[in-house]
Amino acid sequence: MNTSVYSIDSRPRRLCMLAVGIVLNLLASGCGGLGGGSSATDIFGRTYYIDGAGNWGFGVAEIQNGLRRAGYKGSIINYRWSPTLNPALDQTIGRPAARVRGAELGREISAYLQKYPDNGVNIICLSAGTGVGVWACETITSRTKLHALIMLGSSLSADYDMQLALRNIAGGVWVYHSPYDQILQGPVRTLGTIDGQIGGEAAGAIGLQYKGPGGEKITNIRWSPRYERYGWTGAHTDATSEPMVQKVLAQHILTAPGHPSAADQTALSFEIAAARPIMLLAGHFALP
Repeated sequence: MNTSVYSIDSRPRRLCMLAVGIVLNLLASGCGGLGGGSSATDIFGRTYYIDGAGNWGFGVAEIQNGLRRAGYKGSIINYRWSPTLNPALDQTIGRPAARVRGAELGREISAYLQKYPDNGVNIICLSAGTGVGVWACETITSRTKLHALIMLGSSLSADYDMQLALRNIAGGVWVYHSPYDQILQGPVRTLGTIDGQIGGEAAGAIGLQYKGPGGEKITNIRWSPRYERYGWTGAHTDATSEPMVQKVLAQHILTAPGHPSAADQTALSFEIAAARPIMLLAGHFALP
């Protein structure tokens, strides 16, 4: 009997210790410097993709392929944040770790924008990853701000206070939401939103309801049948389908500062084509 009572009473303490251990592990590993971009693509900007709880890879390939097919030239970085690789744990005891990783991303973005102040940085985030994306925005310290934040199937509270994040977003916040998202209507209501609200509405179900300073930057886009042709059926993760990324989401990103316009890209292609014979000729006569 005593052993059973001890086991039940100590459960919250063990969970708390596990959560603290997760956060300390993340702090120890850190995320310094400019992160995973390359010099060849960083000159055109950056777009981060933040997967949902568990980091199971929903949308990773589709975001990459969709943006490239749309003509995006900047770096595309898959930002991993899950300490457990378990969606239920990430959504509950992993919340402190999500905030830590969000703050680390904010510092990484700040470092990049200090090096490339004329470029644009964007974040596309899914489900619990939208919390990480918002907390990254709250932590940005560079003079240049984030260009676009795109939130898909967000499990952040619909009434989350966005004021601090919006101060660091120069362009806009686009929230794609659906009342038919069964993950948000079921498990997330039970486990709580990524910011810890139990039983409340998630932004991915009804949109962000923030009305304070900077709220005009938020655009809530409700699912409708017209999006089905792009692969978004109103379910939890399929707003990341490649056609949806290429035809819809990319339009928020291609206008970012520092990214070549369609006309610029055409001119650049002509310049490269015109220079190619000269380069080949120079190579032909080059000394060994």
